[in-house]
Amino acid sequence: MKRMVSANLRLVVTAVKMRQRRIIQLRLDSMDLVQAGNIGLLRAVEKFDPRRGYKFSTYAYWWIRQAVNRYVQEQTGSIRLPVNVIDLATRAASILASSDRTVSSRELAQQLGETEARLQFAIQAARRSHMVSLDQKAGGENEMTLLDLVADPSELRPQEDYHWMEQHLQQLDEKEFHVLKLRHCQERQLSYASVAQLTGRTKDQVQRIERHAFVKLRRKLTPMLNPV
Repeated sequence: MKRMVSANLRLVVTAVKMRQRRIIQLRLDSMDLVQAGNIGLLRAVEKFDPRRGYKFSTYAYWWIRQAVNRYVQEQTGSIRLPVNVIDLATRAASILASSDRTVSSRELAQQLGETEARLQFAIQAARRSHMVSLDQKAGGENEMTLLDLVADPSELRPQEDYHWMEQHLQQLDEKEFHVLKLRHCQERQLSYASVAQLTGRTKDQVQRIERHAFVKLRRKLTPMLNPV
Protein backbone atom coordinates (compact mmCIF):
# COMPACT_ATOMS: atom_id res chain seq x y z
CA MET A 1 0.00 0.00 0.00
CA LYS A 2 2.79 2.45 0.93
CA ARG A 3 4.58 1.62 -2.30
CA MET A 4 1.47 2.38 -4.38
CA VAL A 5 1.01 5.71 -2.61
CA SER A 6 4.68 6.72 -3.01
CA ALA A 7 4.70 5.77 -6.69
CA ASN A 8 1.68 7.96 -7.49
CA LEU A 9 2.35 11.10 -5.51
CA ARG A 10 3.04 12.92 -8.79
CA LEU A 11 -0.61 12.40 -9.70
CA VAL A 12 -1.55 14.55 -6.72
CA VAL A 13 0.80 17.33 -7.80
CA THR A 14 -0.60 17.18 -11.33
CA ALA A 15 -4.20 17.45 -10.07
CA VAL A 16 -3.28 20.45 -7.90
CA LYS A 17 -1.50 22.20 -10.79
CA MET A 18 -4.67 21.85 -12.86
CA ARG A 19 -6.38 24.09 -10.27
CA GLN A 20 -3.54 26.62 -10.06
CA ARG A 21 -5.55 29.54 -11.41
CA ARG A 22 -8.36 28.83 -8.96
CA ILE A 23 -5.84 28.53 -6.12
CA ILE A 24 -4.46 31.98 -6.91
CA GLN A 25 -7.92 33.53 -7.15
CA LEU A 26 -8.99 32.13 -3.78
CA ARG A 27 -5.58 32.67 -2.17
CA LEU A 28 -5.38 29.06 -1.08
CA ASP A 29 -2.27 27.26 0.09
CA SER A 30 -1.16 24.71 -2.52
CA MET A 31 0.13 22.40 0.19
CA ASP A 32 -3.37 22.18 1.69
CA LEU A 33 -4.67 20.98 -1.65
CA VAL A 34 -1.80 18.50 -1.90
CA GLN A 35 -2.81 17.09 1.48
CA ALA A 36 -6.41 16.83 0.31
CA GLY A 37 -5.20 15.05 -2.83
CA ASN A 38 -3.15 12.64 -0.74
CA ILE A 39 -6.29 11.69 1.15
CA GLY A 40 -7.96 10.97 -2.17
CA LEU A 41 -4.97 8.86 -3.21
CA LEU A 42 -5.20 6.82 -0.01
CA ARG A 43 -8.88 6.27 -0.63
CA ALA A 44 -8.11 5.09 -4.16
CA VAL A 45 -5.57 2.56 -2.86
CA GLU A 46 -8.16 1.19 -0.44
CA LYS A 47 -10.89 0.90 -3.07
CA PHE A 48 -8.81 -0.27 -6.05
CA ASP A 49 -9.67 -3.69 -7.46
CA PRO A 50 -7.10 -4.84 -10.09
CA ARG A 51 -9.47 -7.58 -11.29
CA ARG A 52 -11.60 -5.02 -13.06
CA GLY A 53 -8.82 -4.32 -15.55
CA TYR A 54 -8.38 -0.59 -14.92
CA LYS A 55 -4.99 1.06 -14.61
CA PHE A 56 -4.44 2.26 -11.07
CA SER A 57 -3.26 5.71 -12.20
CA THR A 58 -6.52 6.28 -14.12
CA TYR A 59 -8.60 5.09 -11.19
CA ALA A 60 -6.59 7.02 -8.59
CA TYR A 61 -6.66 10.29 -10.53
CA TRP A 62 -10.46 10.36 -10.30
CA TRP A 63 -10.34 10.02 -6.51
CA ILE A 64 -7.56 12.61 -6.22
CA ARG A 65 -9.38 15.13 -8.39
CA GLN A 66 -12.59 14.61 -6.42
CA ALA A 67 -10.78 15.21 -3.13
CA VAL A 68 -9.07 18.35 -4.43
CA ASN A 69 -12.29 19.74 -5.93
CA ARG A 70 -14.17 19.04 -2.72
CA TYR A 71 -11.58 20.94 -0.70
CA VAL A 72 -11.79 23.94 -3.05
CA GLN A 73 -15.57 23.91 -2.90
CA GLU A 74 -15.55 23.78 0.88
CA GLN A 75 -13.27 26.81 0.98
CA THR A 76 -15.36 28.88 -1.46
CA GLY A 77 -18.72 28.40 0.25
CA SER A 78 -19.83 29.26 3.76
CA ILE A 79 -22.40 26.43 3.66
CA ARG A 80 -21.19 22.89 3.18
CA LEU A 81 -23.24 21.01 0.59
CA PRO A 82 -23.34 17.29 -0.28
CA VAL A 83 -20.90 16.32 -2.99
CA ASN A 84 -23.66 15.09 -5.31
CA VAL A 85 -25.45 18.44 -5.09
CA ILE A 86 -22.25 20.35 -5.88
CA ASP A 87 -21.47 17.96 -8.72
CA LEU A 88 -24.92 18.40 -10.26
CA ALA A 89 -24.71 22.19 -10.07
CA THR A 90 -21.21 22.13 -11.57
CA ARG A 91 -22.26 19.93 -14.48
CA ALA A 92 -25.27 22.15 -15.13
CA ALA A 93 -23.09 25.26 -15.13
CA SER A 94 -20.68 23.58 -17.55
CA ILE A 95 -23.47 22.78 -20.03
CA LEU A 96 -24.89 26.30 -19.82
CA ALA A 97 -21.46 27.85 -20.34
CA SER A 98 -20.69 25.72 -23.41
CA SER A 99 -24.09 26.21 -25.05
CA ASP A 100 -24.51 28.95 -27.66
CA ARG A 101 -28.25 29.23 -26.99
CA THR A 102 -30.60 29.48 -24.04
CA VAL A 103 -31.22 26.07 -22.45
CA SER A 104 -34.46 25.61 -20.52
CA SER A 105 -34.38 23.99 -17.10
CA ARG A 106 -36.45 21.07 -18.40
CA GLU A 107 -34.04 20.41 -21.27
CA LEU A 108 -31.07 20.77 -18.95
CA ALA A 109 -32.56 18.27 -16.51
CA GLN A 110 -33.11 15.79 -19.34
CA GLN A 111 -29.49 16.10 -20.46
CA LEU A 112 -28.28 15.46 -16.92
CA GLY A 113 -30.71 12.63 -16.28
CA GLU A 114 -32.22 14.39 -13.26
CA THR A 115 -35.63 15.74 -12.34
CA GLU A 116 -36.22 19.43 -12.91
CA ALA A 117 -36.99 19.97 -9.22
CA ARG A 118 -33.72 18.37 -8.10
CA LEU A 119 -31.78 20.39 -10.65
CA GLN A 120 -33.31 23.68 -9.48
CA PHE A 121 -32.58 22.76 -5.87
CA ALA A 122 -28.90 22.04 -6.66
CA ILE A 123 -28.43 25.29 -8.61
CA GLN A 124 -30.08 27.45 -5.94
CA ALA A 125 -28.23 25.71 -3.11
CA ALA A 126 -24.90 26.24 -4.87
CA ARG A 127 -25.63 29.94 -5.38
CA ARG A 128 -26.64 30.46 -1.77
CA SER A 129 -23.59 28.64 -0.48
CA HIS A 130 -21.24 31.23 -1.96
CA MET A 131 -21.58 33.72 0.85
CA VAL A 132 -18.78 36.10 1.73
CA SER A 133 -17.81 36.98 5.28
CA LEU A 134 -17.88 40.68 6.07
CA ASP A 135 -14.67 40.11 8.02
CA GLN A 136 -12.88 39.18 4.79
CA LYS A 137 -10.15 41.60 3.80
CA ALA A 138 -11.09 43.92 0.97
CA GLY A 139 -7.65 43.55 -0.61
CA GLY A 140 -4.59 45.71 -0.83
CA GLU A 141 -1.97 46.32 1.79
CA ASN A 142 -4.30 47.82 4.40
CA GLU A 143 -6.34 45.93 6.98
CA MET A 144 -9.71 47.15 5.66
CA THR A 145 -12.47 44.52 5.61
CA LEU A 146 -15.66 44.33 3.58
CA LEU A 147 -17.57 45.48 6.65
CA ASP A 148 -15.68 48.78 6.51
CA LEU A 149 -17.05 49.35 3.00
CA VAL A 150 -20.70 48.78 3.92
CA ALA A 151 -22.61 51.99 4.48
CA ASP A 152 -24.14 52.49 7.91
CA PRO A 153 -27.91 52.94 7.39
CA SER A 154 -28.07 55.09 10.52
CA GLU A 155 -25.68 57.64 9.05
CA LEU A 156 -27.19 60.67 7.36
CA ARG A 157 -26.75 60.89 3.64
CA PRO A 158 -25.13 64.06 2.29
CA GLN A 159 -28.45 65.47 1.08
CA GLU A 160 -30.02 64.68 4.44
CA ASP A 161 -27.04 66.08 6.31
CA TYR A 162 -27.54 69.50 4.68
CA HIS A 163 -31.32 69.38 4.57
CA TRP A 164 -31.51 71.69 7.58
CA MET A 165 -29.75 74.36 5.53
CA GLU A 166 -32.48 74.60 2.90
CA GLN A 167 -34.77 76.68 5.09
CA HIS A 168 -32.02 79.27 5.45
CA LEU A 169 -31.42 79.37 1.72
CA GLN A 170 -35.13 80.06 1.24
CA GLN A 171 -34.71 83.27 3.26
CA LEU A 172 -32.59 84.74 0.47
CA ASP A 173 -34.37 86.83 -2.13
CA GLU A 174 -34.94 85.37 -5.58
CA LYS A 175 -31.92 86.91 -7.31
CA GLU A 176 -29.54 85.93 -4.49
CA PHE A 177 -30.78 82.35 -4.46
CA HIS A 178 -30.57 82.14 -8.26
CA VAL A 179 -26.99 83.43 -8.34
CA LEU A 180 -25.79 81.02 -5.63
CA LYS A 181 -27.53 78.14 -7.39
CA LEU A 182 -25.81 78.93 -10.68
CA ARG A 183 -22.44 79.49 -9.02
CA HIS A 184 -22.26 76.59 -6.56
CA CYS A 185 -25.00 74.00 -7.30
CA GLN A 186 -23.79 72.84 -10.70
CA GLU A 187 -21.51 69.92 -11.52
CA ARG A 188 -18.98 72.50 -12.71
CA GLN A 189 -18.78 75.85 -10.95
CA LEU A 190 -19.72 78.68 -13.30
CA SER A 191 -17.61 81.80 -13.50
CA TYR A 192 -18.94 85.26 -12.64
CA ALA A 193 -18.91 86.11 -16.33
CA SER A 194 -20.99 83.04 -17.22
CA VAL A 195 -23.55 83.77 -14.49
CA ALA A 196 -23.73 87.40 -15.59
CA GLN A 197 -24.46 86.31 -19.15
CA LEU A 198 -27.19 83.91 -17.99
CA THR A 199 -28.89 86.42 -15.69
CA GLY A 200 -28.50 89.52 -17.85
CA ARG A 201 -26.40 91.31 -15.25
CA THR A 202 -22.87 92.60 -15.16
CA LYS A 203 -19.99 90.65 -13.63
CA ASP A 204 -19.71 93.22 -10.79
CA GLN A 205 -23.41 92.89 -10.02
CA VAL A 206 -23.15 89.13 -9.78
CA GLN A 207 -20.16 89.41 -7.41
CA ARG A 208 -22.04 91.91 -5.24
CA ILE A 209 -25.19 89.75 -5.10
CA GLU A 210 -23.15 86.69 -4.12
CA ARG A 211 -21.30 88.63 -1.44
CA HIS A 212 -24.54 89.95 0.08
CA ALA A 213 -26.04 86.44 0.04
CA PHE A 214 -23.03 85.03 1.88
CA VAL A 215 -23.25 87.77 4.49
CA LYS A 216 -26.91 86.90 5.16
CA LEU A 217 -26.14 83.20 5.44
CA ARG A 218 -23.16 83.81 7.68
CA ARG A 219 -25.28 85.84 10.11
CA LYS A 220 -27.83 83.02 10.29
CA LEU A 221 -25.50 80.04 10.40
CA THR A 222 -22.61 81.23 12.55
CA PRO A 223 -24.61 81.05 15.83
CA MET A 224 -25.76 77.53 14.90
CA LEU A 225 -22.36 76.20 13.92
CA ASN A 226 -20.50 77.89 16.76
CA PRO A 227 -22.88 78.03 19.73
CA VAL A 228 -21.70 79.86 22.83
